[in-house]
Amino acid sequence: MKAILSNNTEIDLHGLTHGEVEDKLENWLILQYNLGNFPIHVITGNSSRMKQLVELSAKRRGFKTSEPLIDNGGVLLVS
Repeated sequence: MKAILSNNTEIDLHGLTHGEVEDKLENWLILQYNLGNFPIHVITGNSSRMKQLVELSAKRRGFKTSEPLIDNGGVLLVS
């Protein structure tokens, strides 16, 4: 399982299963936060379930999610 990290401010979840994201996303978010790489864009694609998983994982760890200012429905901003 891989998530693509681009310039330390983006995680691309394409190609990952929902189960993989459920298992790993919270740790990735915490790691990036601790490294000072926040806010971070999480590329979810157009899957509403993937977006829900990102929102739940972020909320459990005290982070917030929002739509970024760019017009792209396949990305969530975690801060």
